[in-house]
Amino acid sequence: MQTASASEAYIDFLLALRLAEDGSKPEALHRLAESLRIQSQDNSASGLAFQLLTEQRANSRLILRGHTGVITHAAYSPDGSKIVTTSADHTARIWDAYSGRQLRPSLQHAARVFTAEFSPDGRRVVTGSEDGTALVWDIETARPIGTPMYLKEGIPLAHFSPDGKLVATLSTDGKVRLWNAETGQPVSPIIGYRGDAVSVAFSPDSAHAVVATSENMADILDAKTGAHLPNPMRQNNLVLTAVFSADGNTVLTASADHTAKIWDARTHLPTGFSFSHGASIEAAAFNHDATRVLTTSLDHTARVWDAKTGEPITPPLQHGAGVVRGAFSPDGNFVVTTAVDRATRVWDATSGEQVFLPIRTPGVASTAVFSPNSSSLMVSEGTTVQVFDIPPTGPTPTWVADLAEYASTQTKYNAHVPDLEKIKRLRLQLLASKDTDPWSTFGRWYFTESGVRPISPWNTITLKQYVDSLIEVGDKDSLQYAAELSQDHPDWVIRIAALRKALGGNPSGTSVLDGTRAGIQKTPSTLAR
Repeated sequence: MQTASASEAYIDFLLALRLAEDGSKPEALHRLAESLRIQSQDNSASGLAFQLLTEQRANSRLILRGHTGVITHAAYSPDGSKIVTTSADHTARIWDAYSGRQLRPSLQHAARVFTAEFSPDGRRVVTGSEDGTALVWDIETARPIGTPMYLKEGIPLAHFSPDGKLVATLSTDGKVRLWNAETGQPVSPIIGYRGDAVSVAFSPDSAHAVVATSENMADILDAKTGAHLPNPMRQNNLVLTAVFSADGNTVLTASADHTAKIWDARTHLPTGFSFSHGASIEAAAFNHDATRVLTTSLDHTARVWDAKTGEPITPPLQHGAGVVRGAFSPDGNFVVTTAVDRATRVWDATSGEQVFLPIRTPGVASTAVFSPNSSSLMVSEGTTVQVFDIPPTGPTPTWVADLAEYASTQTKYNAHVPDLEKIKRLRLQLLASKDTDPWSTFGRWYFTESGVRPISPWNTITLKQYVDSLIEVGDKDSLQYAAELSQDHPDWVIRIAALRKALGGNPSGTSVLDGTRAGIQKTPSTLAR
């Protein structure tokens, strides 16, 4: 049961959330400061304060730009240092996850590229395309390895096995095949069903693959031969997702019959737990240690469940339309959900509270995935990929409330009067601090001068480096954006103006790697600096 003070802090948080969603962010910060003063720990107000404070100071959000067609998928490398994206422009591209620069020439297919994934060692990428081929690429040379894995239909899914030795593909006509990842040669026949295969995933030991099918069952295959194991796992309607737990002992399925179930991976029998929604469950996922389950449903909700008891941990995570996908952060503290209402939301995986404001995109996001260290969230939609910083999860220092209160006063029309002496002392304290915890790192970032401040709290590239990278790309859009970012630095503006003038004679306005644009788009701050 909540105490009176905890209830008061929660009310302040809810008011702040409403104010921020309505655009009254200075007043929202004031409410967040009040909430954090009442209850500094285990308070969702700290996450929203982090977001609004970051917006106030950020030079730009990291955005990958360069694809000329809609982005179909995006994924991190296992160490989080790189990103691979795929697009309707017939390419996959590899990017530096910290600077947003394209690292290699584009990986070319003859048609739309549906999917890409890094190998477990991070040295290769597998792509699947509408042209009916999957290819494994060496990311250092940007050249294919082995022969193309060819199917007659497009390949919307291609996955490496955890040991990196195999690739599983799923074609648009609902067929599965397993391949040698080094040679590109098949290790199984084409595996078809009376209905369609919907998804395919490997077991952690790479010995098996589980296939979700429209035959109302999940089928387990021997990964060395493609042979069907007996006793498939049956539900009462289409099975839309099937995945192994991290220890390989269980399988989680999600079905259009409104339920998700956990099965014994050895016997293929249900463990007894069923998770229910009011409509089709489009996806289900385990957290890192399989103690929790996330389900997303067309009933407009997602939910986090206890995998051992089958009981809900969170209340329904509400969207305005069907929820089509979701994922846990690698550390298990957060979940992200994407819905047909074109909103991507981040939630506390225990309380079910929104961590910060919804990420709204012109269309439904094609990807929403956390970085391997859980510090960032990558969202792709249209022709761009945005990277958002995720709030710290450790104890919230008391000074965060003071900083939120000060930040709430940084508009001309705000009636609150800041305690400037307190903020000056806080600034000196944080800039002198050698502490490496996330909140101290954030505080130092907030008070660092704009010219040398990284573009976001968990990044290392500075505004100057950012602008220089745009100048190096050198196309019209990149130079225009560099000029926008340089408004407070006249010497930068003069240099960029000369480059833009020199570029004026180039009709195409391009001067980049393999003719593509790999820049970063500015997201303006809502609050005054």
